[in-house]
Order: sequence, then C-alpha cells, then structure tokens
Amino acid sequence: MFEEIEIVFGREDILNGMAQYLHYQELLIRELITETQKNDFIKQKIDDGKIMLYVVQDSISHEKLFLLEGPSGTRVITGSANFSTKAFSGDQNESYICFDNDEEAWSYFSRKYEKIKINSTTSISKEAILEGNFDIENIPILSPSQDHNNTPKIIVVHDRPPTPNIIQKVIQKTPKHYEGISQVIPSSQGVFRIDRSIATRAIQYVKSNSRTEDDNPDEYLSIHLNSGRVVHSGKEMNLDVSITELQKDVELLCEYFEGYKHFRGDSEKLARDYFTFMSWFYISPLICDFRNKAIAGEKDLNHLDYPVFGILYGKSNCGKSELIRTLLLSMFSQEGFLPNSWFTKSAVANLREQNKRFPMVFDDLDRTRFNDHAIPLIKEDFTYLHEYPAIVLSMNADKDTFETEVRKRCLIIYTGASLPDHTGESRELVGKIKRIKRNLGNSLYREFLARVLTQLSEDEIPTDILKFSSTILAGIFKESSPIKTLDWCRITSIEEYSRGKHDKVKNDLLEILKYNPEAWSEKGNKIILTFNDSVEQRKLSRDIPDYLISSKSGNMIIFYKNYLEDFLEMELFPPKRKSFFGFPRSPKKH
Repeated sequence: MFEEIEIVFGREDILNGMAQYLHYQELLIRELITETQKNDFIKQKIDDGKIMLYVVQDSISHEKLFLLEGPSGTRVITGSANFSTKAFSGDQNESYICFDNDEEAWSYFSRKYEKIKINSTTSISKEAILEGNFDIENIPILSPSQDHNNTPKIIVVHDRPPTPNIIQKVIQKTPKHYEGISQVIPSSQGVFRIDRSIATRAIQYVKSNSRTEDDNPDEYLSIHLNSGRVVHSGKEMNLDVSITELQKDVELLCEYFEGYKHFRGDSEKLARDYFTFMSWFYISPLICDFRNKAIAGEKDLNHLDYPVFGILYGKSNCGKSELIRTLLLSMFSQEGFLPNSWFTKSAVANLREQNKRFPMVFDDLDRTRFNDHAIPLIKEDFTYLHEYPAIVLSMNADKDTFETEVRKRCLIIYTGASLPDHTGESRELVGKIKRIKRNLGNSLYREFLARVLTQLSEDEIPTDILKFSSTILAGIFKESSPIKTLDWCRITSIEEYSRGKHDKVKNDLLEILKYNPEAWSEKGNKIILTFNDSVEQRKLSRDIPDYLISSKSGNMIIFYKNYLEDFLEMELFPPKRKSFFGFPRSPKKH
C-alpha cells in the first residue's frame, strides 16, 4: 500500500547492560529476516531503499506514532494502538488521536519524529535483512557502515525506565556469546561510546565467544608466504600501515610495559622476560613453517629451536593473563581465551585445524590437565599440517616443575614479580590498562608482519627466532617511540633465553642455601642436598637440569659439584674449609 515507508522499532523493555542491548538487536534482526523471507516484494522494496528501518538506541520507547502522507493529504495517528490489524479493527479497546490534514499537528509530530530518528536511532542496513542469515557484523550498533567519519555512537542503556512504565518485556536469558562484552565495550554510568575500533573488537569478541569445540568459522589465520598475503578470519589484513597509527600503538605499548616498574620484586627482569615472550608470540604464526622445514631435514635445522608451546607461569597478580590479552589485542584487535575443558589431546588436534595459524590460548590451566594432556602434546614433535598454531598456556606458581623433555620443547617464562591488588598503585594501573586497551590498534603487528615477510623473502629461515623477531620489534619501537631509553625492549636470543629458563629452580636452590645450609653436604666431587621427605625431593628434581644431577636416592639429590657451582655461580665448599660457605664465582664451561 505504501510507496515509501520508514519504521522505527522502539523498546518497551528494561535493559540493564550492553549484553542485553546487543541481544535485543539480534532478536529484532532475526525476526525481520524471518518475516521478510516470506515476501519477495518487501525484500525488493528494502533493496530499492523504499523501506527504511531504524532501531531506537538510547531511550526506552513505548510511544506509537504514525505519520501518513498521500494524494488525499496527511494523517497523524498517535496513541496506544500497535501497528496491527487487530489494533485498528475495533475488536479491542484502544485509545488514539487522529489528525487529518492538520498542518499544525503534522508539523509538530513530524519534528518530533525527525528528532527521535536523528538523535536516538541507528539505521538497520538492508544487508542485515537481505542476506538471509544473521551475522553479528550486521547488528545496527556494531555495523561499520553506520559509523560515518569514525564518530563514536553514544548509547545509553538505562537500568530502569526514565518514567513509570507498567508494560515491561523480559528478554530471554542473554546468550553465552554476549557474556563479558562489557570488557570490550566500556561504559560510564550506563553511557557507551562505540567507535569503529570498538565495534570491530566487539564483533570479533562475539564471534570468538560463538565458536564451539567442533566449529570455528570466524577465528583463524592464514599466511601465504609466496604472495605475502595475511588472511584473518576470511579478510585480508592490510599491511600498509599509517605512521601516525603505528606511533600511537607503540606509545601505548611503551606505557603498558613501563607499568611493570610498579611491580614488587625484580620488575626490570619481568619486563624483559615479557618482551621475550612478546617476541616469540608475535612470530608464532610462522613457527609452523620453520618447524615443518626443520623436521623435513632442511639446512640441518633443529626443530626444538622452534618451540610451538609457550608457557607463562608465576605468582598471583604477576600480570601474565593481562599480558596475553593485550598482545592478542595488539595483533588481531581481539582478546579471549579458549575454555580449559577444550584442552584435551583429542580436541586440540581438531582445534589446530580450525585455527590454522591463530594462536590457541588457555588461561590458568591446572596441574592435572597439564599432566594428562599438555605433556603428551608437547612431546609429540610431529604435526602433519601445513598451517597450525602456537599454543599458549598460563599457569600459577604452584605448578612450577617441568621435566626436561617439556622444558626443551617449550618457551617457558617464569614471573617472580607481582603487584599487590590492595594498593592504590594497583587500582591506578588497572585504570591505565583499560584506557590503553580501549585505544590500542594492531598497526604495530601489521608493520611487524610486513617487515618479517619482506625479510623472509630475501633471507634464509632464521636459525634463532627470538633474535630474528626481537630485532625487528626493537627496531620498530626505537623508530616510533617517544621514549629514548627502553631497558626492557632489547634484542634477545635463544641462547640468552636458554641461560635464563632455569631461573626459577636456580632461585629455589639459592633460597635453600641461604636459609637451610645444613641441608647441604660434600662428598668428593659431589654435593648432596637432603630434603625432609622424598615428595619435596621429587618436586624440585623435576625442574633441575639433568646435567647437574649425578643421581637421586630417597630424599636426596646428588649433584656434580663443578656443574652445580657453575649453575649457581657460587663456590659452595672452599678447599680450605670443609664446612658450607658460599663464595661468588665466575661461570665456567664444562
């Protein structure tokens, strides 16, 4: 009946969070898809722009307003009647006012309508309806096509109606894929500001949350070395980076790393170790290429020099989980971990195929799951896939023993420093991190990939991936950072990492030397460490490098004296005194 029509879909329900608001828009889009699929004429009108659809975004609306214009004049209808046959048939009691050809009423209500439409609505794109399948990217408030000039959309989600309203509609329970969306879309007193970057992050977050153990259509990464193309979740990643955006991201990450100065303990080492992890994590999508060639026997490469597992473990509040989230944001503009229940030997094989090169991250993994599934996976050196991801495991300090076969196949970073969560510094730092993450893009990673792919096309496979990656990263930081001295941002290497990967057990042994010297004794060229029980002995011995140990017996560990002293950089029993006394010594090679 209508040549052209505009419809604003309002809300009569109480929404108390962004998750419910997104769910509301999803339900609306799904219902519109269902209804329009029945009528090709309506679909054609939408495609031609003759039917325009809007949704109220920042007010709770139950008002009905109809503005009709045609050959016979104008008509305004306002009141309680819904837009339905039953409402206007006279079969039910409705109250409404009708103004026919009333210029004053037409002008007044037209202005009212235009004000609502311009200031309080978001357009529903025709693609959202005509594609026939719901896509999170077409939710009106997250649709990039509605975000002109990157002007943030201001969304107000009320926790109660602005005026008394007896008509309340309860939306069904918010689905899982919207849970935690408040981490991605920040708010202040119910006001959400959504710009293009936040909308992109929110879309990727929901897609990541929507995946299942068996299905992952929207979170994968492919890299085509010959052409230099990088495809993230079906879309090619643009490696042509704006200098301004690059400098902004570098500045934000510098501020992030400088925050470790507030941590208790060896904070300088913490920042350096986390930069080492960053260097590995950034190059990790290409490790599968290096490993595959090493396993195939090319250039006498050792596949153990290309660890596909990265383990971060340490004290509570050491920032390991937040670091991983921030790095994921800086790489792919999304964050999030896989459920730990998916970390099984059988499930990981399927997940690897789904993710291709996109890193798999499991946070706060418990010791039982690690022993049952991680150890067999880590020891399995051969993966018959062209593209497969690195796997990151975050663990607490009480899971601090790793056998030699695990250590030599993984990049393992122990974090001994931490930040007490009850201090003002901690609260201030949390606020800074939220701001950093809110503004962080992926320009640094795109620039990193561009330089990596250029060098790989010219050079041979890097024999030291940490040196290769950290050299490129440190170069970008040096060129783009406003801070001239970045102590944590420096070139590292596999050799340097290897020297430090036993720092945790070294510290443990030094603690025993300091506080329990009676536990140590000397016999010939051996040093004996005696524990109170065999359980304590077994726990620590798993973490000690094999070459230091001569044998283990009951509650004792028997060390080679010269190797242990070099490892601890201490002379334990000087020749002239047969009682324990520690003297610093320079490391020797044996």
